[in-house]
Amino acid sequence: MLTALLQKLIILIVGVLFVSSVAIIFFRLKNVNRTERTQIFKNAEYFNACIILICFIITLVYGIFNHFEMKKSVHAIVSLNYSEASQALNSNGTRYNMAEIISDEVVERAIKKGALEDVTVKQLKSCLVVYPCVQGGVGDESQYHISTEFAVEYHASKDTAHLDSENVIKLITSAYKEYYIEKYTDNFSLDAEKPDFSEMEYMDVVSYLDKEAQAVLNYLYGMAGKNPSFVTENGSTFNSIAGKVYQFKETQINQNLRSLVLQNGVVRNKSNYLDRLSYQNKNIDFDRQKNYASYRLCNEAIDMYSEEMTRIVLVPTWDQSGKYYMGRTKVGIDELSVMATNFSNYVASNEKEIMDNNLIIDKIASSSQDSQISSSADSLVESIYSSIKDFEKEAITAGREYSRHKMNQCIAVSIYGISLMGELKALIMFAAFAYLSLVLYLISKKFPKKA
Repeated sequence: MLTALLQKLIILIVGVLFVSSVAIIFFRLKNVNRTERTQIFKNAEYFNACIILICFIITLVYGIFNHFEMKKSVHAIVSLNYSEASQALNSNGTRYNMAEIISDEVVERAIKKGALEDVTVKQLKSCLVVYPCVQGGVGDESQYHISTEFAVEYHASKDTAHLDSENVIKLITSAYKEYYIEKYTDNFSLDAEKPDFSEMEYMDVVSYLDKEAQAVLNYLYGMAGKNPSFVTENGSTFNSIAGKVYQFKETQINQNLRSLVLQNGVVRNKSNYLDRLSYQNKNIDFDRQKNYASYRLCNEAIDMYSEEMTRIVLVPTWDQSGKYYMGRTKVGIDELSVMATNFSNYVASNEKEIMDNNLIIDKIASSSQDSQISSSADSLVESIYSSIKDFEKEAITAGREYSRHKMNQCIAVSIYGISLMGELKALIMFAAFAYLSLVLYLISKKFPKKA
């Protein structure tokens, strides 16, 4: 802050000198005639060595303070290069908000990322400004414009003067990229809280773990569909990670755990679980009967059609070029056939589910509980759950690497620090102003106080 005060003090002194010199000349003009005025200005020493030396010293001091002040300010341009940006949208289709570039979350992340000391989020945020590089108007349609470039300026205050300005703006833009990737690009996570497996039946645990593993697989397959050739930092691809998860799911969950529970009839509460499975079978059988009745009705309706009506029906129509041809059209039997097939599949699915439940019922009903087997099952469950969480982290890491790679192309950041031309321009303007003020001061001395 001291440099800012000294810089402003120098400008103030030169400004006061300029104003006072002009005022003196203005009020003393009446003390001389026109010829004398002309003579005073003509004989003035415009290239006085003493003035040049003083001006050089003042400008040099001003330049030093100005350099330190300019070091406290830096700005960056954030460019959005994805297609949705031209519609003021994020990459996931939600409304874009430039204020998030300097939001509390981003600033806090930047402070942690750079381990910035002795500064709070509020103090650092007060030094930041963001605005669109090109702003449109609302007068008419020709003035409409959606900016895809935003300027972020940082101006150090007394609370942040100890920080490196260029480092701060780099941290802010880097933190914003991370924030954007996590919030608006592919984000995936399983259940945050670990369930209490001791309160669940073993077959329910098997279903739960199978669902969690399948969720990881679905995410990896989706990412592989977007970019199957992407390679992470550790040399993995989405397909290679998915292969490991699939192999684990089939071996550890569907074979080892399911077989252990099913073959030994491991259960926590035998009577309650058997009653629940029996109740489920009754509901499933009710659905099976409805689907089978619908299947029969579709077949009976199909049988009502005569053979002549079920043949291919050709109707005159025309193509895109306007030429007529005979095209095949659908008849009611087509829709009925599709419906019958669907209902048949539903019936088969219901019967399979009932058979699976009956198998579990038979195994549990004929089993004798063994605490050692139950302990083995519990250990295996914990091991499988831990492995699924590891796969989840690996999948998320790979997904974020891909998103970061994609966003590095979609969000470009250009940082502009001290401009040499800007400093030279400021020095030249100040030197000219200081020299003019000194010359006017010498000229004002030549005007008499009284006529």
